[in-house]
Amino acid sequence: MTKYTSGLMLSTLFLISVVVARNLTCTERPEAFWQEKPESWCLIEDVDLEESTEDINFPEHPKIYLRNFNVSYLSPTLLFKMKNVKHLTMDSCTMTKFFMKSTLISIEIKNSDISEVIIDKDSTYELLNFSLEGTYRKTFPNNFIQLSNLEEFSIRHNDLTKFIMRQLNGLNKLKTLDLSYNRLEQLIISDGLNIPSLKQLNLAENHLQQLPANLRRLKTLEHLNLHSNQIAFLEMSHFNGLDHLKKLVLSGNRRLQVSTLEPVHLPRLEKLEMIGCGLKELDMLFWKLPSLRYFNVFDNSLVSITNFPESFTKELVLVPVGNRWSCLKLEAISSRVTIKAKELDRYCEHKVADICCNGGSIDFNLVDTLDRKVQLLKYQNSILYAKLEATNEKLEKVIGVVDQRVVK
Repeated sequence: MTKYTSGLMLSTLFLISVVVARNLTCTERPEAFWQEKPESWCLIEDVDLEESTEDINFPEHPKIYLRNFNVSYLSPTLLFKMKNVKHLTMDSCTMTKFFMKSTLISIEIKNSDISEVIIDKDSTYELLNFSLEGTYRKTFPNNFIQLSNLEEFSIRHNDLTKFIMRQLNGLNKLKTLDLSYNRLEQLIISDGLNIPSLKQLNLAENHLQQLPANLRRLKTLEHLNLHSNQIAFLEMSHFNGLDHLKKLVLSGNRRLQVSTLEPVHLPRLEKLEMIGCGLKELDMLFWKLPSLRYFNVFDNSLVSITNFPESFTKELVLVPVGNRWSCLKLEAISSRVTIKAKELDRYCEHKVADICCNGGSIDFNLVDTLDRKVQLLKYQNSILYAKLEATNEKLEKVIGVVDQRVVK
């Protein structure tokens, strides 16, 4: 083979490699709707890659949005080619595996078919925000503990029926957990759970029929959203221990009955929403809510609220619209709190503070007498409950001493 021939072959190979090399570019879509500031993102869409990615080059951009991007394995090698990326969104993508790059600050995966998300157990991650939405996976990623800087975690629209909080143990900076729009029937909060910074828990639009056991272990919680579940019976004292809780949403549990078997202590609760719960009665005996400033019971079937706390003043805004109020009962409440909402486009014969009410011939003296009897019974029950609790504590101490002696 002559030098000329070999040189020609090398030139040909070089030309082929140049032709094969593929430089991905940002698609200009000023009308894009998927971010508040779409112009700040590099949109790369409609790409199909073979497993070999050696000749692929990505734009040097800090925010990359992949849409309809299909590859068998989004590997470390491929991610290395996204040199400057800090924020990565994948929408309507298909891949068997995705390896999470350690220098990412945010990652959002939605409406995608991804079988496995790999979190490297030997890497230190900078990730702050992690969102998995409408994404099919056989299992959730392992090694969550490696995401030590994670602050927000969203797993929305994923058809989950069960979630074990223990798999998030060690995420000491996690502040927000969003599990809304799943099919959750169980949320398991173990005794050894350690998520010390969690402030917001969103469980809206699920299939929960009761409050999760051990809910009071989430001591730092400030916002709890249980909107549109299937809770039919709620013991309010089960929220005790959530001493930092500021907002509680119970709306949309359409057949809700509320009970109070022991005093309710929520010292920092500022906002309570019980909209559209089908409430026919509500007894607030022994409710201790000294910080409550907003209470919404719109669209229920309440005639009155029994034992409305004397501690509530004009600082409390009450939204009572859309109920079946007794005028006398509503007037007693409205004289003490602030009612801003009004009935709109609805004729009614009687109104109190612009709220429709029933001025019928109910014997309210008899109602008050029955209320007092019920209150006395509940008070007696609370005393019995306190005695049972004290006896139980003593019994546990005795059992503990016996156990120690047996061990010795």
